[in-house]
Amino acid sequence: MKLSDELVHAILQKIPGSKKAYDGVLLPFEGGTFHLRNVFSEKDLEGLSDEERSFFEFCSKKEIIRLRSINGPHDYLLRLRANAIDVSPRAVRVMASRRKKHEEGGRPWSLSHYYHSKDHYHKTYIKLLNKENRKKVKSVPSGLAYIDEVNALCIKSLAGDVVLVSESLEYFYYFMTIAFYGNKYGIEWIDRVDALIIATRIIRGSESLDFDIDPRGELPHETERTIQSLVSRQMQFTFGHEYAHYLCGHIPSADTLMNMKSTAPFMSELALYSHALEYEADYYALNNIEVKRDDFEGVMYGAFSVLIYLHFIEEYGKDVGSRSFSVSVTHPSAKDRVYNLYSKLGKNAPVNKRAIDEMFSVAQEMSEVLQSRIEYLKDQYDDLLGFYGSIYLPTYKKGIKKDRVDF
Repeated sequence: MKLSDELVHAILQKIPGSKKAYDGVLLPFEGGTFHLRNVFSEKDLEGLSDEERSFFEFCSKKEIIRLRSINGPHDYLLRLRANAIDVSPRAVRVMASRRKKHEEGGRPWSLSHYYHSKDHYHKTYIKLLNKENRKKVKSVPSGLAYIDEVNALCIKSLAGDVVLVSESLEYFYYFMTIAFYGNKYGIEWIDRVDALIIATRIIRGSESLDFDIDPRGELPHETERTIQSLVSRQMQFTFGHEYAHYLCGHIPSADTLMNMKSTAPFMSELALYSHALEYEADYYALNNIEVKRDDFEGVMYGAFSVLIYLHFIEEYGKDVGSRSFSVSVTHPSAKDRVYNLYSKLGKNAPVNKRAIDEMFSVAQEMSEVLQSRIEYLKDQYDDLLGFYGSIYLPTYKKGIKKDRVDF
């Protein structure tokens, strides 16, 4: 539970060099600073091992006990989410902040319940499918997870199938959307360029994923709503792509996956697909939609936006020092995916080739501007894309706050 004001005051009085933090107290120790934010009673932690206690700040006690034995895909998804948070102190802080807001509304907390509140991306996509496919994918536990790596996965484990999309991918889409489409909504050029820097830093893994507690800027309400609506379509396509892998039978068997090299300590079942299967998943993510034409067009535009963003990172990321996008080694190039998808859609494609070519031209223009911005700021930042920390949208950020002191 949160440190009381009385306890904070007592610590400040008794420990030389201690400082009040936004949440808790900063305590000095040899070589650094320790951030004390919460205290838990023995009764709170009763029955939990030392290892399990590390989950207590962001999981309910019932969930921690569930994790002792994985009895199905829902438990497996919970384990992926919990392990991803546990390895990142910043993620723990963000999740603790989310928990505090959740409980202030009088609602009991659980990690699964929190993520259920973010299920609208895949649930709204599933509603666009026919009855047979809708029934198939509704049985697959799906959702977001606080994973640093920008990725989306359809995973077959011994416990069952799950579909997982990293929160970092959602943030990547958000800032890329501001960069690529912000001119349509009155967003200044400087903010679009800095949004592109943030997105590129997210891919590189250097941007702190603490947007909940340290917003990079607050857009006008209507602009924010419009940007979020575009991101929603991009996320719908992303889930749709993973569901297409599932529906088309692309997922390797559990035995095959057991022999694959782990990419992270909490994710050992990453499935890699051939180019042909990626093309098929792109197409069926759209072709499986059968409800309303405007829904199809919305997700279709989301698909092309996603692929243009990936093209930007593949084509220009190396020029600005960004690491390769995690799927680019195993997937066909994003540019090939764009033209393949356009060709397969045929007369159903609501965009023409000229519009697609223009998208690539915008990507080229944005890369040139990004390089100019990096050059302009080189005296201020030795490595603009590589330092760990935060970049802000200058027009929409009122003052920079100090980490742990102001947030």
